[in-house]
Amino acid sequence: MSQPKPVRLALLGPGGFGEERARVMHASPVVDFVASYSPIAAESLSCQQRYGAKAAPSAADIWDDPTIDGVVLATPNHLHLEQVQEACAAGKHIFVEKPLAPNLADSRRIVEACRQAGVLLMVGHNARRRGRIRTMKTLLDQGALGQPLAAEANNSHAGGHNIQPGNWRWSSKNCPGGPLSQLGIHHIDTLHYLLGPVARVSAWQRRLAIQAEIDDTTVALLEFQNGALGYLGAHYAVPSVRFIHILGTKANVRWDRSTGLMLETPDDRQQLAVEENDTILEEIDEFCRCITTGSSPEVGGAEAVAAVAVIEAAVLSNQRRRPVDISELLD
Repeated sequence: MSQPKPVRLALLGPGGFGEERARVMHASPVVDFVASYSPIAAESLSCQQRYGAKAAPSAADIWDDPTIDGVVLATPNHLHLEQVQEACAAGKHIFVEKPLAPNLADSRRIVEACRQAGVLLMVGHNARRRGRIRTMKTLLDQGALGQPLAAEANNSHAGGHNIQPGNWRWSSKNCPGGPLSQLGIHHIDTLHYLLGPVARVSAWQRRLAIQAEIDDTTVALLEFQNGALGYLGAHYAVPSVRFIHILGTKANVRWDRSTGLMLETPDDRQQLAVEENDTILEEIDEFCRCITTGSSPEVGGAEAVAAVAVIEAAVLSNQRRRPVDISELLD
């Protein structure tokens, strides 16, 4: 049987984390990486030199090219809606970096635009694909943890000190919740994957240490639909910390980057071996597979909207000084 032709993709935003997207688009055997565009010409020229993708003079050159099957948007969050609408008008399938948009209204507009245009929408929530998270999910599905009662998660670093005026992350409109929107969202999607939907959020946010107008210290308490409770921290002005713990009636499974993945039972504590995997490459391969076969991605519009809803609920909870039900927002 002959192999399907590589899917022709273009990248908007080849700088910053977009270079990781460029790396795997170049490496993947199922991708024909044909073009990239950035308003910073040096970024797309560098991408052309390193990965062979043509430096497009404008985004319109990508929309107007009928041979391009899909686009990868590794651009600032507040640009996603407009770029998705342009991609939909051009009939391009869309992979967009997380979060889907800065707010729930724009996120829903994106999903609806893709539905009406009949194009695929996939969202870059790669954290759930890590080997450690897949192992946690297997333990939960097998009942090894018993009934899951609580989750504890934190994703923080000191990058908020480096945000300068003019950077899109400076604005709370573009980056609501500050690190919660940029860092905590990884854990939100992962916790949805592990424990199911969040029903209610109570949150506190403060700007204590950085110059940007966004908050730098955020704490959210989560109530899941299944009754489990959770803590989520995301801070922009502390030494880097990252962990996720799931606590059950039979066992706890805990991952911290300093200790690795640990399984704790009443009688034992053992380290679990986890194989590292290239989650970014896995995503782009799945995107192409979905384009070729018409299948649905693991993380599409519904999953991405659910994650943004938790962020919006946290921001509103802090403003209103009360818990916010997710149903208030989604209804």
